[in-house]
Amino acid sequence: MSLTKFIRDAQSKFEAIPAPCAIFYDAIVVKILRKPEKKIINDIVEKIGSGAILDLGSGTGYLSIGIAKRVPGLQVYGIDLSRQMVKIARRHAKGIENAQFVFGNAADLPFESDSIDFIVSTGSLHHWKKPVKVFDECYRVLRNGKEAWIYDPCPDALKDDIDKAKKEYGVLGRRFLIKITQLHGFSKEEYENKIKGILDQTTFKDSYQMELTDIWMKITLKK
Repeated sequence: MSLTKFIRDAQSKFEAIPAPCAIFYDAIVVKILRKPEKKIINDIVEKIGSGAILDLGSGTGYLSIGIAKRVPGLQVYGIDLSRQMVKIARRHAKGIENAQFVFGNAADLPFESDSIDFIVSTGSLHHWKKPVKVFDECYRVLRNGKEAWIYDPCPDALKDDIDKAKKEYGVLGRRFLIKITQLHGFSKEEYENKIKGILDQTTFKDSYQMELTDIWMKITLKK
């Protein structure tokens, strides 16, 4: 068994990231993903200026806090199944009144129906044990006419436009990100088959699209 397959199999068994891994994530992985996540923050800030945003699998809070700082008129909620991740995120968010982090499962969101104006998720889809339920929960809590942007790593995104990826991250950076996306995400083929098959079972079945962008496969869901 290859190391890549071993790590991916291990991830499929644990939906919540263990406390030691959360500490490592906050110290190392967050710094690696800072640039691609900053691009997502910019896109979200351009799209929405008020209301409530929900960040699924918010980790140690970088994305949520980045949005909250840029747009004080937004109420940003982060939810994560790792208590350690939530603890670290709350510490990072100290003094930021419009960012709140809660412990909880994305398959059973602690929010009322039709109460959220936008949902984002980066790098958590491949951890979900009940993806159909999570997508349906997103549909439930979103207000009519609103969107969810679900980003999960895809190595093909870095391979399709090699020159652009090298310019963005450098030769070594691109190679490292390809390895990260191979370990934490799905191939383009898996998205087009496995993930599409899951989406077709959800309440978003007639209103979603997928596109490669930066290091991600971006899934746009519309209610």
